[in-house]
Amino acid sequence: MKHIMMTVGALGAMLVANGCIATHKYVAKTVAPVESRVSATESKNAEQDKQLADHTKELADQKKEIDDVGTDLSRTKERLSDVDSKATAAGQSAQQANQAAQQANQAASNAQRSADQAAQGVDRVEKTMVAMNKWNLSSSTTVLFPVGQSKLSKEAKAQLDDFASKAASYQRYMIEVQGFTDKTGPASFNDALSQARAESVARYLANEHMIPVRSISTLGSGYAMPVADDKTRDGRKQNRRVEIRLYIPEAGAGGQASAGVGGGIGQ
Repeated sequence: MKHIMMTVGALGAMLVANGCIATHKYVAKTVAPVESRVSATESKNAEQDKQLADHTKELADQKKEIDDVGTDLSRTKERLSDVDSKATAAGQSAQQANQAAQQANQAASNAQRSADQAAQGVDRVEKTMVAMNKWNLSSSTTVLFPVGQSKLSKEAKAQLDDFASKAASYQRYMIEVQGFTDKTGPASFNDALSQARAESVARYLANEHMIPVRSISTLGSGYAMPVADDKTRDGRKQNRRVEIRLYIPEAGAGGQASAGVGGGIGQ
């Protein structure tokens, strides 16, 4: 019995051992593919982790580049803003300089115009002064005298009145009074008589018409420049004369005085 029991036990042990071996083989056969897939999955995950890490680094590098570009853009914007400010300031300075140049040019033009006007004024004054020293004969008259006399007749005074009214029309004038005689008598007597006749005319103009003495010049020329044949009675009458001539400056020839007689500068 004991032997049987031992045999049965041995068989049981053998069966258990065979069952375990079979189970182990089954488990090994079943687990091996799983482990293989797990290993493949882990390898794949590791590769993906590496790719993810690489991609993350690439993104970080790109972000840094973008940040650097942003920084450069910001600096560039600041520089452009500074350049724009400087350009604006330069433009304002240029505008102010242009305005100053225009004002200076206007001032120069005004100064040149003033200089031209002054030069024209000086030229006009010079021409006026030259013209004022050139005298034009405005009018003349001749009064006659009896033989051997220097007294003015009524007719001679009337002539002188008319002559003085013409002189009163001008502000500046000069009157020449020149006396003459016929050939009768000595030359010295005739010279004195002709001078007396000229002075008689000048005295009448100054006393009766207030003509300034400075504006009258007198000369007794005796028997000089006869105007008629002294051999005839009528010729001698024409030679016993005083010629009165009114001269006015060339500058005043075109205009007359507004009032009164004077010796002033003509207009």
